[in-house]
Order: sequence, then C-alpha cells, then structure tokens
Amino acid sequence: MTADWRARLQRAIKDHDTTMKALSLEAEAGETYVRDILMRDREPALDKFSRIAKALGMSVSQLLGDDTGASPEVLPVPVYDVRASAGYGAIANDEPPEHFLFFRQEWLHQVSRNVSQLMVLEISGDSMWDTLHDGDHALVDRSQADVRHEGLFVIRIDDVLQVKRISMHPVTKLLIIKSDNPAYPTYPDISPSDINVVGRVIWIGRSLG
Repeated sequence: MTADWRARLQRAIKDHDTTMKALSLEAEAGETYVRDILMRDREPALDKFSRIAKALGMSVSQLLGDDTGASPEVLPVPVYDVRASAGYGAIANDEPPEHFLFFRQEWLHQVSRNVSQLMVLEISGDSMWDTLHDGDHALVDRSQADVRHEGLFVIRIDDVLQVKRISMHPVTKLLIIKSDNPAYPTYPDISPSDINVVGRVIWIGRSLG
C-alpha cells in the first residue's frame, strides 16, 4: 500500500457525499477514526479498513488501488522487513509497511482471533534454516504471545526483530531459545520476563523460483 490510498479515500468520501465522522460511525470504528488515519498518518487496522471500504460500497482492493483483481473477501496484511532498524515501529503500527499481502478473510479468521494484530515479516539470514529461508514471508499473530507451547516466535531485542524457536521447561518454567540452524547458539534457562515476545509465527510463505 502506498500513500495514494489516503487520496483515494478522501476522494471516495467526497464522491459519496459523506463526512469523515459519518463514515467512521458507519464503519463502527469510532467517530474520529477516519480523520486519524487521514490526518495523523496512521496505518489503519485491517478489520476497520475493511468496514470503511464496505461502507463506501467498495472493495478493499479498489480502495487501495490494487490491480491484482483481489475480491472483497480479502484483507491486506502489512509487510515489514525483519531487518528494519525501527523494530518497535512495526509492532506499534507507527512504521509504514514495505507493502501489503492479500489473504482471504475467511482463512485469516480461522487462524487468528484478532486479524487486526496480524503482520508479515520478510525474513533475512540463515539462523532459522531450514525452517525459514532468507526472503521467506512469515505471518505473525501479535495476539499470540504465550510461549508455554513450543513454536516459532518473534522476539524483540533492542530495536531488532528476530524469529526464534521457543520452548518452556515443564518444571522450571524457564525458556529455551534456539535457532533451527545448529551453527547458531542455543540459550537455555531464560526467564520469560527477560524477553519481549512480539507474537507467534502462524504461516510461512516461500518462493520456489
């Protein structure tokens, strides 16, 4: 998504002879939401953006200016580069995404209870080889930060986002943080309070080209 969607949204508001407040209320997003995303340079939450498009009689892809022929049943998920220095910005939706990937709404609701908390990370490096390759895309659910069940999690160290496999010892409740590539070190006996868990990886996309 480029900044053009804001101009497109403003034009749609004018064409539909409505106001930012009226559109916000119709989309059940709070009376100032449309003004906030237009005037304060905020990235919209996925579910609210979908309701805004529906209230305007448009598909999400039309509002985004997407030319892929995406249907109204899809939602755009923001994509961030895992190498981006402003790791916290991606978490807080303060950092503009690289672009968006479209997923079917029905499937997103099957894999996540809160689709507005989804983001995609572009993977860099080989520390998680061969589970994750350089250039892979990982769909991350920020609403799933419970590390009691082993899985791939995104953690933040300073301002850097990293994907690691995390498991919890059933007795000590301490964590084991490891890379799937044995060339990288494993960190045992880590207190859960010592790490910042961003979310759980729930899907991986990979190019076979």
